[in-house]
Amino acid sequence: MHNLAGHEGIDPHELLGRARSDARGYGAEIVTASVTAAHRADGRWLVRTETGTADPLRARALVFATGVVEELPEVPGLADLWGGDVVSCPYCHGWEVRDQPVAVVGSGPRAWQQLLLLRRFTEDLALVGNGPTGLERGQLDHLRRTGVAVHEEPVDRVVSKGGRLYGIAFANGAVLQRAAVFAATTRRQATELPATLGCEVSSAAIVADDEGRTGVSGVWAAGSCARPSLTVAGSVGHATTTAIAVNNALIMEELELAPELEPQSQSQSQSQLR
Repeated sequence: MHNLAGHEGIDPHELLGRARSDARGYGAEIVTASVTAAHRADGRWLVRTETGTADPLRARALVFATGVVEELPEVPGLADLWGGDVVSCPYCHGWEVRDQPVAVVGSGPRAWQQLLLLRRFTEDLALVGNGPTGLERGQLDHLRRTGVAVHEEPVDRVVSKGGRLYGIAFANGAVLQRAAVFAATTRRQATELPATLGCEVSSAAIVADDEGRTGVSGVWAAGSCARPSLTVAGSVGHATTTAIAVNNALIMEELELAPELEPQSQSQSQSQLR
């Protein structure tokens, strides 16, 4: 994993393990289970998981931090190397493949953006559309002028040897040897639960304000599930902002339920929190 200051090249599982250990140190309980349903009753969220326990988890607020799923182009062999020699983000992995033969597999605006970014790292760059590239004539002319090879012939498969990428085999029998492939992925939500609860979902994003507040009372979204273009560093920052907003909202909720607190005192407390 890249682009997280102080943790360059760290294994994602190691980072997650450290984060969970830190959270436990502050009293958090980590439950490893998939959420199957949630509904609101008596001012609380009741959350059921696949563990099948009789009693649901009870919560005053729900925060989605589920990220997004990247759908790969339908090319045999591509998924087998995903996360290794097949990646998607030039900002995350472009430096690692500098001066090497690289291909972008896919089409449309996503592939175009990847090519523009990767051209800064390597002169041996190819676009493999597996059919029409979906680019305009001017874009294709620009690629050819800058030395980017364009292949629109059908792809048979991505070829690997010993667990590493070898190349891209076309249906006509030709093989384009490459050291890395950047897949022009499409993104989607990792779970349908936000939409089920009534949250607005636009493309791959849960619609939320800058603090992560969705249109459903008591439901928040942090990180890339709300802002799909965020890197890990950006997601961490957004999650911090959301956590502060959730905490402030819960404190204000407690104040509103306190009968001994006069309205003027509540207003002053809210102003101080901001």
